[in-house]
Amino acid sequence: MIALFIIKRIAIEKALIVFLLLFNYSFIQADVENGKKLFNGRCASCHAIDKKVVGPALAGIETRRDEAWLIKWIRNSSEVIKSGDAYAVKLFNEYNKSVMTAFPDLSDDDIRDILAYIKEGASSSGQDNQASAGGGGGVSPQPPVDTDTLKFLLLFTTGLLVFAALALLFAAAILINVLRSREGKQPYTWAGAIKTMRDLVRNPYISGSITFVLLAAGTTKLVSYARSVGLHQGYQPIQPIAFSHKLHAGEYGIACNYCHVGVEKSKSATIPSANICMNCHNYIEKGPKYGTKEIEKIKKYYEQGKPVEWVRIHNLPDFVYFNHQQHVVAGGQQCQTCHGPIEEMEEVYQYSDLSMGWCINCHRQTEVDVNKNDYYTTVHNEWVEKKEKAKQEGKEIKITVADLGGIECAKCHY
Repeated sequence: MIALFIIKRIAIEKALIVFLLLFNYSFIQADVENGKKLFNGRCASCHAIDKKVVGPALAGIETRRDEAWLIKWIRNSSEVIKSGDAYAVKLFNEYNKSVMTAFPDLSDDDIRDILAYIKEGASSSGQDNQASAGGGGGVSPQPPVDTDTLKFLLLFTTGLLVFAALALLFAAAILINVLRSREGKQPYTWAGAIKTMRDLVRNPYISGSITFVLLAAGTTKLVSYARSVGLHQGYQPIQPIAFSHKLHAGEYGIACNYCHVGVEKSKSATIPSANICMNCHNYIEKGPKYGTKEIEKIKKYYEQGKPVEWVRIHNLPDFVYFNHQQHVVAGGQQCQTCHGPIEEMEEVYQYSDLSMGWCINCHRQTEVDVNKNDYYTTVHNEWVEKKEKAKQEGKEIKITVADLGGIECAKCHY
C-alpha cells in the first residue's frame, strides 16, 4: 500500500514538472516575441545583433555583464556612468562619449525580454553564417539581372520578327505574280492594289466595321486615361538628400516608426526632421556609400534650423481621408502593404497606385481577427455571434473590413 502511494506521488510530481516546463517554454516564447517588438522599436536605430552600427554589436551581451547591470544600463546608462562604474566609463569613452537614450518606461521584464531576443537572434545569426559558408548547403546568390540588356534584346528580337514577316509577304507577292504571268493572267500592280483597297473602304459593311473598331479602341484608351488622372504609380522624384531606405531600413534594420514618428499616433506618418537624422549622424561622420557629402547636407539643415525640403511622393487627393494610426494600430497593417518592399528601395518610389478601387479591394479581402481587435467592440461581438452560429450549423464565414463598413463612402469621403 505504501509502495503504491509512493509510485502515485512520483507520477503526479513528474506530470507537474512536465506541465511547468511546457508552461515555462510558452512563456519564454511569448517573452522573445515581446523582446523582438521592443528591440525593433527602441534599439534597432542604433544597434544590430551581429554588427556594429552607432553602438556595439549586441551578440553575447549576456556574457559581458550580469543581468542586474544590464537592466540598469539599458534603463538609464547615464546614471551607471555617473556612479563611476569602470566598465560603463570605458564604454562611454570608447564610443566618443555618446549618450545612450534612457528608457525609464521599460520594466525589468521588458528588458529581460529584449535580452532574450538578442540571445536568440545571435544564435540564429550564427546558424545562418554557417549555412552561407557552405556547411549548411546554402544556395549561392544569383547575380542581379540587367533589365536594360533584356529590354534591348526584346526590342531587337521584335524588330527582326517584323522585318522577317515583311520580307516573307514581299516574297509571297513576287511568287504570286510569277505564277499569274505563267498562267497568262495580268500580274498584280501597286495601282491595282490601291484600287482594291479603295473599293474595300467604300464598302459600307467594311467601313462601318473599321469605324466601330476605331471608336471602341479610342473609347477604351480615353477611359483608361481618365481613370489614371491623379494616380502616380512609379513616381520617383529627385530628393535633396540621397537617403537610402535599402541601407537604413534594410541593411541596418532601423524601424520605420523611429523616423516616421507619427505612424502609430496620428493621421500622418510625418516626414522626419533633421534632428532625427542627427541622433545618429552626430556620431557617424562618414557614410558607407556617399561618404560625407550627403551627411554634410543634413548637418547644414540642422545647424541652420531649417527643415529638409523633401519632395512628397505619396499624396492622396484632398477629398480623401486616410488615417495611418487606424491602419497600423487597429488594422495591424505593415508599411509594405501600401508602400511595397521599402527596405529594398535605394530611392523610394510610389509602389501602389493608391486608387479607390485598390483600397476597396484591400478592404474586401482583408480579414479582421475579432478575437484580438476590439476597435469596433459592438460590431465585433455581433460578428462573433454570427460566426459561432454558423459554426454550429457546420458553416464557416469570414469577416472582412468591408463587412465592418470599410467600403462605405463616408469612411473616406466626409
